[in-house]
Amino acid sequence: MKLQEIIFKRPVKVLQVYCNIIVYGKAKKSFELRKEETRWREMASKSGFVKNDELYLPENILDCPNLKACGLITLEDNNRLQAFASEDFQKINVIASNFEPDLNHCFNLHHPGKLHIFEIKADPILQLFLNYDHYTIGIPERENFKLCALERNEPVEIMINGKTDFSLTSGRERIFKEQFYIFEYLGDFDKCKILKQPFEPVVKSIPPDRKVVNLLKALW
Repeated sequence: MKLQEIIFKRPVKVLQVYCNIIVYGKAKKSFELRKEETRWREMASKSGFVKNDELYLPENILDCPNLKACGLITLEDNNRLQAFASEDFQKINVIASNFEPDLNHCFNLHHPGKLHIFEIKADPILQLFLNYDHYTIGIPERENFKLCALERNEPVEIMINGKTDFSLTSGRERIFKEQFYIFEYLGDFDKCKILKQPFEPVVKSIPPDRKVVNLLKALW
């Protein structure tokens, strides 16, 4: 069956985003107790992909009101979904993070765009900035600054952690959060093909060679 094709008004940048967020309590202080859910895995993805220099997107992208005029589309995949599905994960007890299934976002690059704990700008190269928030990152507080430029086929991993102390206000246990993101700029595309449900997921592998920006702090 021939796939529906969408032609953009101008070339659109496509950014692959892999997300891995771990939330835990003091019982998991030792990295050995949480290393299995921290590990990056291959991902069965339905967020879209690039094959033979052609862009394929799930049909939910059509819900984006400014699809044809946007400047950036993200393909977002969550490593935690793979972790929860693994047999090893079923044997351990961790506090699950709030995570979402595969997602796509459209951005107008005439203005900075907020993506998770980051801000994306294009000037004209894609640039990634930290967008600190106490509730999404925790303490210690960080300054907002430019993390990196996103160049084609030069993936970058951002690592950051924090803690939220509820004990003073509500008596709840202190919560710790580790966040790992990988950004891979896949290039510019002037059109895409639409994948209608049901369609088979595509297996994506984490790029082994990547720059790492390590913002992890000692929390204990």
